[in-house]
Amino acid sequence: MPAKAPTPPTKLSHYTTLKGLQGIVESGSLWASNASFLNDRAESIHALDASERAIGLLSSRKALKAWAPMLREAFDELRDGRKADTFVACFCGDDDNLSQWRGYGGNVQGVSVTFNREALAKRLEKDHAKLRKVIYARISTASRLRNELAGELAALAELEEASPDRNDALRYNELLSRVSGLLPQFKHWGFRDEREWRFVLQKKVLKEELSFRISENKMVPYIVVGSTGEPLPIKSVRVGPGSDQELTAKSIKAFLNAHGYDVKVRTSDVPFRP
Repeated sequence: MPAKAPTPPTKLSHYTTLKGLQGIVESGSLWASNASFLNDRAESIHALDASERAIGLLSSRKALKAWAPMLREAFDELRDGRKADTFVACFCGDDDNLSQWRGYGGNVQGVSVTFNREALAKRLEKDHAKLRKVIYARISTASRLRNELAGELAALAELEEASPDRNDALRYNELLSRVSGLLPQFKHWGFRDEREWRFVLQKKVLKEELSFRISENKMVPYIVVGSTGEPLPIKSVRVGPGSDQELTAKSIKAFLNAHGYDVKVRTSDVPFRP
């Protein structure tokens, strides 16, 4: 049986730049990036590398063994470069995390935007976003992936009971979607200090819904989520390490007040200078 889902924190923090903060507040929405274009290639293939072992473990259960050929086909497609219909918005369990601040490396001013988790999850319900805790592992990735796959196959079995006339193409596409949705949950143990949570969305996106942002050497496809016309459930903002943090904090406070947000703006306590 799949392990019991971990209890998420009451607050979730999104690390971004000043420009990112400006976009979040002015648009009243978040961006969810396509999982095929995550920052680190090693991150995107971590679960794929464990997939064959996971399928072998899964096949030891007679009731699930029949899924093995279709699972292999799905993982092979994703490994060969099929763009997943999976989008993620990334958060952290704390708002002053050294590993997260290091990602900015002095090139831009980083900030963390902290949200009320429950209110944010409710806001993203219309986008069918599911909050997942990132699983950091090395040798245990295969067994953990097996457990997550077992849960998805159980859900598929219920779906098939309700609609027994579904053809193989529909079954495969549903399985592929669920498999691709699992991959962003897994990262190598070396990233464990990030304490990451992710809202994961499965969506076939129309061309007019898709936008692109530049990230280093990539043009990353993303979709806008959480847009309701109401203010976002922002609880606080923290200014990351940088020059003249107090002045940065004052400018952010003025910006937030101008947009109707009366929230605390603090500076980082992490002894790190980019």
